[in-house]
Amino acid sequence: MVARLTVPAEEVRQTLDERMVPEPAATVRSEAQRDRDRILYSSAFLRLGHVTQVASPEAGHLFHSRLTHSIKVAQVARGLAQRLKVLDGRDELDGPASRLVACLDEDAASAAALAHDLGHPPFGHLAEKVLEDTSRHASFEGNAQSFRIITRLALRTATASTDDAPIGLNLTRRTLNGVLKYPWLRAEDPPGRWTKWGAYTDGDRKAFDWTRQGYPDGERTLEACLMDWADDVTYAVHDMDDFYRAGLIPLERLSGRGSSELDRFKSHLRDWAAEAKEGEEERDAERLVGAADRLFADGLVSSISLPFVGRTDERVNLRQLCSKLIGIYISAPRLSGIDAETVELTIDEDLVDQVKVLKRLTWFYVIDRPSLAVIQRGQKQIVETLFNMYREAVGRGEHHLLPPLFAERAKAARGAASGERAVIDLIASMSEASADAIYRQRAGVASGSLLAQVAGRV
Repeated sequence: MVARLTVPAEEVRQTLDERMVPEPAATVRSEAQRDRDRILYSSAFLRLGHVTQVASPEAGHLFHSRLTHSIKVAQVARGLAQRLKVLDGRDELDGPASRLVACLDEDAASAAALAHDLGHPPFGHLAEKVLEDTSRHASFEGNAQSFRIITRLALRTATASTDDAPIGLNLTRRTLNGVLKYPWLRAEDPPGRWTKWGAYTDGDRKAFDWTRQGYPDGERTLEACLMDWADDVTYAVHDMDDFYRAGLIPLERLSGRGSSELDRFKSHLRDWAAEAKEGEEERDAERLVGAADRLFADGLVSSISLPFVGRTDERVNLRQLCSKLIGIYISAPRLSGIDAETVELTIDEDLVDQVKVLKRLTWFYVIDRPSLAVIQRGQKQIVETLFNMYREAVGRGEHHLLPPLFAERAKAARGAASGERAVIDLIASMSEASADAIYRQRAGVASGSLLAQVAGRV
């Protein structure tokens, strides 16, 4: 993995801690620490405890939620930033890399990681696709929704910007850029940017333009790069942990040379590489197969030799394995100057491939299971039904069907696009339990309660 990063000019460095609406300077905490705490105490962050990462908790099994995932991403992002700071302190970085790291703030990297999944709707990526496909006039993307939450929807103060627009958590420019792992708008070129983007054009462009002042078009900041790598690493390792403990990922059968199960998994990797479409991440089949061999045949994961039943030695072995993998991946990023103003961030391609392989374990053994496919079919119906119900209500002016906050926003909407945007904001703010409960009430299979909040207090 290679990324080109520009060393911020002096005038840009002076604006890193600025907020869209100026506030009194902090007296004890740094500005990035204030950002982190605002995210931690937001209801949008609290909601992530009720949004699944891959699977919901079941009897005897605890799986990661979006909340625990985000906390761990923040810890890894902080570790990545701290390591670069230590390398700089030891004079192990060249001049341009040292100047770039001088602008790096580990609290901002941590804050960006805490915020990166705030826009995930109930039922995760499945609901993202439903909201995007079902919307006629608006659009949906989880990363853009996260940016919208922290710059507009999250309520902290009645203060507004000069044009009377809400300011959300009023985070610093540094932290906002850390959240923008896709720092472009959907309507921009190249076409590959249409699959992922950082902000909506129908209402959030001003905040996006303010955030990106002084930064090259489409170029991530160092905090954003570290957050993105931390996200991949954390997801890969903790999902392997979750589903090995649940008996779904057979690490013990993948381990060792000559494993028929490893051969079956490598065949899946080759098929997945062959299915890659234009604009998607690079998938070199033989590199992925080689990474799988190094992980399972004669690598770290080969230490797992038995199915997990929960004995002390198994728990300790699994914790040590996960800790060792995280340590290796935290040590992976390298910074080196190309010229006085440009730094190259590189991560060895074998380590990137290892993380891809670990992520594919969950797809092959868990996400592609028929039982999960049936569950997701029902979840898709829930999201489609709620979206159509609320869109029709807004179109007819039946705002009393919406929770008070979203009824206010729907009444203020001007046109079909902003009306759909209000509905998308509502559904994306729900927990999975509240979405399911409202769907059941709408279908008449649950009586509900006169005193119940329609979608909970948000």
